[in-house]
Amino acid sequence: MSMSPKKVLFAACLIVALLAAACDDASFSTDPLLAQVYAIDPTFREFYELLGGEGTLGPGISPLFTHQSVYYQYTVSALLVHDPNAPASRRFSIAPLGLDMGISEPPIPAPSTPDLRYVEGHIIYSLFVPLYEKMGGVRFVGSPITEVHYNPERGRYEQFFANVGFYWLEGDSPDEVHLLAYGAWKCDAYCRSPLPEASNVVLPRRVAKRFAGAMERLGADFTGYTITDEYETPDGYVEQVFENVVLVVDPGQPGRVFLRALTERLGYRPDPLVGPNAGQGYSFYPVQGNRGYNIPNRFQEYIVQHGGFEVSGAPIGEISRIKDAVYQQCFTNLCIQAFLDALGNITVRPSPLGYTYRLLPIQVLDQTDSQSPGMPEVEPPSEEVQSQPEVETVEIVEQATPEPTVETFPDAQSGEIIVQVWESFPMVASSQSQEIGVSVFQIGQPIINVEPDLVVTLPDGSQKQYYMYPTGSDGQSRQTIDPVDAPNGTLIPYEVCFYNLGGQRYCVQDNFLIWMNP
Repeated sequence: MSMSPKKVLFAACLIVALLAAACDDASFSTDPLLAQVYAIDPTFREFYELLGGEGTLGPGISPLFTHQSVYYQYTVSALLVHDPNAPASRRFSIAPLGLDMGISEPPIPAPSTPDLRYVEGHIIYSLFVPLYEKMGGVRFVGSPITEVHYNPERGRYEQFFANVGFYWLEGDSPDEVHLLAYGAWKCDAYCRSPLPEASNVVLPRRVAKRFAGAMERLGADFTGYTITDEYETPDGYVEQVFENVVLVVDPGQPGRVFLRALTERLGYRPDPLVGPNAGQGYSFYPVQGNRGYNIPNRFQEYIVQHGGFEVSGAPIGEISRIKDAVYQQCFTNLCIQAFLDALGNITVRPSPLGYTYRLLPIQVLDQTDSQSPGMPEVEPPSEEVQSQPEVETVEIVEQATPEPTVETFPDAQSGEIIVQVWESFPMVASSQSQEIGVSVFQIGQPIINVEPDLVVTLPDGSQKQYYMYPTGSDGQSRQTIDPVDAPNGTLIPYEVCFYNLGGQRYCVQDNFLIWMNP
């Protein structure tokens, strides 16, 4: 993205001013080994503290300097500005350093969910809203210039605004939101100072011109940032890797952009075909006759909003839990995840497969790829509705069993006991019953006549106990539990316990998610 003449002039003036300040103040060194922290000048002290002080903006990393009667000072996270000749309400501000980064993303449609904060074409990530408001909103933070992105290499969620940037490290408490080091990024060699690694600004690569239109049509929240330059592949195409997808173009037909079929390349194998699933919250995608895969409606809605199945490709498996409260379903060209954020809100987004794909040698392209990319074209929208694969909404209850939780217990009398528990549906609506299963094995053989107890912890903290039937010849027992009235995003813990012949008690804990409410 090219900078406007005004931005170029502003950047040049800052560099000149900094150099001048360096000459006037011998302690302002360009040598990283002599870097130091500077006290916030009295000019900015009150403004600095108003915005959160060092805990928010970081320490000063330059002395006060002036240019054309305007005063400036860098902190780790921002460039403070004081114009004594401006109207009183505009004398203090933060310079729009984010606009110099060249990463502005096109606006996205306003969300249908009313509780999301939508500002000037972008959704402010829910965890960032409190700090955004505390710092004065658009007045000092500036407008958002990107959607929130997850950076798996740094384990952080980040969002860029015009004046400052926000990040949150995965695993921190929800209120541990910090600012990216805009100031250190911009001031660069003139302001070398100790810098927390977590706050470093890492700019994505630029989108190649030939892919820019496709990225805008699909949405930057769908493709993610670019993480490689464009390059030619052995199959004669040119591709560029994004966080979530890989865009491909035939140089002979530069207007035709495709998605690379990622999941097979990365080793994801199709699951066995299944029958239609539990009606509420799922739609059925037939592959062969009445066999295929079940897609959560929210996943399907997300796919339709971003080009439909012609872009994502057909599903290659059922939804499954990949870690606690994170669910994933894979398609030909990408995978989609649903998870609870730190505030308990459900987020649906593509999985960042691009980071793994870029590590593969380019030579892994096979003969199938060399004949055809095997991917639908990403075309501009038209007034004519494009046909989608027929998707049937069903009411029949049948679903592949999710991966069980397995615990192994030592047994002094007869060797170790292996216990598996699972729920028939990884997520259900508050009006939908759930089925819990348990299997008990010892030395590889099922144990019969074990009588498990099932305790479900409800959202109000109370517990409901169920007595399960004795295990059969397959070592299994199942119990249907009553629907749990709870909002979307509620995790329902449960525990299955039983006693062995010696009176020793064994327990396995797991949970399922309330998620299918309209």
